[in-house]
Amino acid sequence: MSYLAIENARWGGIKRRLPQPYRNEFEEFINTLHIDYFGNYPANYEEAFEKWHEKVEDFVRRLEGMRKK
Repeated sequence: MSYLAIENARWGGIKRRLPQPYRNEFEEFINTLHIDYFGNYPANYEEAFEKWHEKVEDFVRRLEGMRKK
């Protein structure tokens, strides 16, 4: 949201405004973290959390880097 300078947090709207390949990555985050994991956490949830935390953190850093250019 900060990258796009918007306040609306609706995922569909955010996704449409992201450039590729960020749009596809964002969709993967939503599909896995919100839809697949909703009430159905993996057995190795701590490991999964670390994996996704790193992926999202990297995603945000890359977006921030693009914004500064």
